Amino acid sequence: MKKFVLIITCLLLSNICFAKDFGVIKNKRALVFQALNDGALGYICPKWALSNGDCEYGQFVYFDFNYDFVDNQRFTLPKNYYFYADGVYKYTNKENIVKTVRRVSIISK
Repeated sequence: MKKFVLIITCLLLSNICFAKDFGVIKNKRALVFQALNDGALGYICPKWALSNGDCEYGQFVYFDFNYDFVDNQRFTLPKNYYFYADGVYKYTNKENIVKTVRRVSIISK
């Protein structure tokens, strides 16, 4: 019984410690693939990415913030801002197939 209580306590404490960073994406560079009316589809660049072609190896996401995006635009977030994954976005591609990607917004810390 003591082990069970100890395990439950450790799990609760670990969830409390890590819950504040759930959804935070540490990479700060991104590449816009296609600009939309209320956001953009694009990639979150890996840390090792040097060119726009390297960014396409990153995670494909939907940027949920309204900014004057243009196609093939590469941008970096300021120091105290982070990408935050807070849901999903569904869209229909050219072949009329519905795709689902992560919806990403910006938070400040």
